[in-house]
Amino acid sequence: MERNMNAQYVRKRIGIYKELAMVIVISITIAVFASLGVFIVCSHYGVMVDVIEDTSDYKKRYDIQVMNMVRELDSSLDTAMEEITANSGEDEKTIGDAMKYLLGNNRMPFASDEVSNMIITITNRNGQVLWKTSEDGEIVDYKKNKVSVDISQYITNSYDEESLTYTFVYTKSVSKMLYYIIFETEVTPEYLYADIKLKLMCIAISSVIFIISVFLLTKKRIDYIRYLSTVVDEISKGNLNASIDKKGNDEITLIAEQIDDMQYSLRKMMQEERENDRKNMELITNLSHDIKTPMTIITGYLDVVISGKYSTDEERDDYIRRAFGQVEKINVMIHKIFRLARNEQVSMNEENMEKCNISLLLKQDILEFDGIAQKEGKCFETDIPNESVMININIDRIREVFDNVLMNSIKYSSDNSTINVYMSETPESVHIKFCNRTDSDKAPDCERIFDKFYRADHARNSSISGNGLGLSIVKETIESFNGRVWAEYNDGIFAINIELKKNDM
Repeated sequence: MERNMNAQYVRKRIGIYKELAMVIVISITIAVFASLGVFIVCSHYGVMVDVIEDTSDYKKRYDIQVMNMVRELDSSLDTAMEEITANSGEDEKTIGDAMKYLLGNNRMPFASDEVSNMIITITNRNGQVLWKTSEDGEIVDYKKNKVSVDISQYITNSYDEESLTYTFVYTKSVSKMLYYIIFETEVTPEYLYADIKLKLMCIAISSVIFIISVFLLTKKRIDYIRYLSTVVDEISKGNLNASIDKKGNDEITLIAEQIDDMQYSLRKMMQEERENDRKNMELITNLSHDIKTPMTIITGYLDVVISGKYSTDEERDDYIRRAFGQVEKINVMIHKIFRLARNEQVSMNEENMEKCNISLLLKQDILEFDGIAQKEGKCFETDIPNESVMININIDRIREVFDNVLMNSIKYSSDNSTINVYMSETPESVHIKFCNRTDSDKAPDCERIFDKFYRADHARNSSISGNGLGLSIVKETIESFNGRVWAEYNDGIFAINIELKKNDM
């Protein structure tokens, strides 16, 4: 599973940032619109909104207006008193006389439209009303009616900040006489809406909605991360076939793909390791089986020597040399087994291929098995060319093939029978045929005889030793040389055929 991981990572890394930014923007938008809607609805129905009447602005404006009026009135009254005294020559003139003088000459400073909404009352020090303006701005003389007011109450009202009536009491002294000028008007309050509680509630609501929105919008990815965690846990327990669903197009999906790649690599690595173990075990089994053949040959030669079944000393020495040659073959096989124990790779054809005379090699091998055949009451007859038959082959491996086939022929041939070995060649190949007479019907075995661990019924039920590996090793070795091996059975004669190609060797 190949892919350009770096390019894909750069491309997909942008995806998760974009996705996160979209989640935040969408969550903020939802929270803002939701809280704004709550604020509008609650404000409309007055929920969590306190209404406060505020008259402070009006009273401040009236204070400024009245102070201007007082200054003008004070100045106008002093001027009026001086003019009246100068014209009449009388000193004892009251403020009422001065007011009348100003009104009569149309010089009253606050008789304009600007103060038409304000009621002005003038009293003496006892609170008796001398005159006051009416609601329509006209001045009414109350001196003859003898109406009195409570000056102290007016003074108290002037300090009442919560009152909806504006009151201001001004004290004026004229000719050592104390007078009070009282200014009154209705105040229109302003309504202030204290919505701090509502605003705090909307902020809290928007925060909660933002958190919920983020959770809901990221829930899929969070669940996917949990899913990946479960898959990794399954892999850690040894389940390397766990399927991984790939969702999205960001770094999390890239992690899922990398986990899948890791799982695939681990599975492949374990399969290769098991396959290597299997091959090593198979090779060890094959080598162990191959050791049995030279051991049998050695036993045969030594039996001849020990029992004195030789004619001359030269023949005895020849048997001993042959036995020694088989010991060297065993040493080579043991060396291979030691290499396997050190976890070194050993190939079936690890030695170099070399050119050899295969006809001579086959004759020598048959000669080595002649003693075993005689011990079993059997003999060899050969039809092998005397001239050289040259072929490129792995000598050790092809001798193991001949050893296995010859041993198989000796084991399963009829008593006191002859084993025939034939060799022929064409420009393209070499054909070798091993034939032996058998007492059992081996026709059914021809298809399966090269299967590993397979033994025919007559072999399993007899005292003949074996584990069913010999011919499977033969097939494996010949096919590794690009050759062909097959079995035939006809009228009591069982034959094993080997074909080796010259050109491919």
